[in-house]
Amino acid sequence: MILSDFKYYLNSSYRRQILDKLLKKYEYIYKGIVLDIGGRDRGRFKKPKNKVEKWIFADIEPKHNPDIVLDVANMQNIETESIDIVNAIELFEHVEKINEGINECFRILKTGGKLILSVPFLFPVHADPYDFQRWTITKWEKELTKAGFKIEKTEIMGRFFTVKNGMNKTLIQSLPIIIRHIGYLLFPIFSLLNKLDNTNWVKNHPKLVNYHGGYFIIAEK
Repeated sequence: MILSDFKYYLNSSYRRQILDKLLKKYEYIYKGIVLDIGGRDRGRFKKPKNKVEKWIFADIEPKHNPDIVLDVANMQNIETESIDIVNAIELFEHVEKINEGINECFRILKTGGKLILSVPFLFPVHADPYDFQRWTITKWEKELTKAGFKIEKTEIMGRFFTVKNGMNKTLIQSLPIIIRHIGYLLFPIFSLLNKLDNTNWVKNHPKLVNYHGGYFIIAEK
């Protein structure tokens, strides 16, 4: 394992690791004109910018040097049905008028275009510049359908053990350096325990199944 792999293993959240794998899994979906909202480069996934017609980076904060400054809840500077893919990764928890944002994504997408989104659920509050809400998967499916989207894929981003060990990992990372380095020895155990989230035991358990780290959704107009 090279140094960058080791740093990624130690420092990235389990949600980020899952997200990077999901983005790679569905990389083939990106095509045509992509509007990447709030899409600053994070994690290990390399965006396929050179494989699409045009990749537009949009952000509400000018300081991030986006191609377009906009608020997803009011994208009047984007033409109706002009976008093939809206990339909304880790975006909507930071959007105050979330339903307006969903409706705007629907408006600007071409027929057959796709909205790719990920959002946290049981995950720390993180302002960027604000953090407004956490929706369940039931709420997401209801609101996306109401806006006119057809949901193609939904992925739960970590269940009971991933959520629990994510908190354990954060605790260890917050300890004094000597204790922290001892705590790193537990990380391989956490990784093994996280695999239990993929078992039928957890997925069918009446209580454990209700712990969700977040959601990855692909919806089509």
